[in-house]
Amino acid sequence: GSEMCIRDRYIRRAEKRLSEKPHSCNAEFLVYKHGTHYVFPESLLRSILPIGGGLFLKLTFKAAKEFPKECKQTRMDIDRRVVKVIKEWEK
Repeated sequence: GSEMCIRDRYIRRAEKRLSEKPHSCNAEFLVYKHGTHYVFPESLLRSILPIGGGLFLKLTFKAAKEFPKECKQTRMDIDRRVVKVIKEWEK
């Protein structure tokens, strides 16, 4: 759909900009079918809003209301990836 085309365009733009500038970062670009515009790792969301985080997202973001399980899976995957990177940095 058109949403996917717009998202792909922004991802390609970000990848291009990173390739043109010197940096020492390892970048990983991920595309999820479902997620909110701002995606917080699940553990961060639970620490910020220990009660009602899911409800807050449903009230704030259309995708979280329409696809709550899928959006939560996206947050959990991002959480796992962030934790893995942090543990690698600690080494």
